[in-house]
Amino acid sequence: MRSLSEQISSVKREINMREGVYPRWVSQNKMNQAKADYEIECMKSVLRTLEIRLEEDNAQITMQL
Repeated sequence: MRSLSEQISSVKREINMREGVYPRWVSQNKMNQAKADYEIECMKSVLRTLEIRLEEDNAQITMQL
């Protein structure tokens, strides 16, 4: 399994890619705006979940020191 930091970086890249591609897909009628917004918001939620987990892990490590 990849580290949380690696997973966060990957999700950030995915969000950036979607934010770049989805507007074009919407304009080409390959995706509607509501679906594009939903998918990006889901990925942002994944990112926040991973960031919270990393913060919790870091706090746990700090408490152990």
